[in-house]
Amino acid sequence: MTLSLSSASLAAALVLGLTAPVLALEVSRCRALRQERDALATQAMAAELTLVRQVRERICGPLTRQAEQANANQPPPAVGAAEPATDYRALLHCRQQSEQLLIASHPVLYRNRLGFIYYTRTGSSLARRADGLERSLLAEACPAWLRGEPEPASTPPR
Repeated sequence: MTLSLSSASLAAALVLGLTAPVLALEVSRCRALRQERDALATQAMAAELTLVRQVRERICGPLTRQAEQANANQPPPAVGAAEPATDYRALLHCRQQSEQLLIASHPVLYRNRLGFIYYTRTGSSLARRADGLERSLLAEACPAWLRGEPEPASTPPR
């Protein structure tokens, strides 16, 4: 039997004096759904980021490594060694090219509820499952704060 935070179940809980246990069960169910949704969404994004990194590495490998080394708080180069200047414009241009290549060479397999595009089978499958859990969170009538959404700002009394 699945409980939801509907007004009918809340009213029944109030009448029977079961408010705390029923609400605790509902909160627990909503949190579990949210945690599962978040885990799937994180895995989906990781799959897409892996693809982006692979495409960037093919096109921008040396520039990316050079920029990472320049920003990694590495010890300074040995005395007398020339430190190469990082060309961030070239890196930005290269990243734009890799993004264009990714878009041109991979069909969109899924666009999630937030508009994020998935190009990998793994990422799109995980994102679909995460969106399905989002629909479950809404169907269970989980409040926004339990879905991981910010509460709307309340207006102060006049």
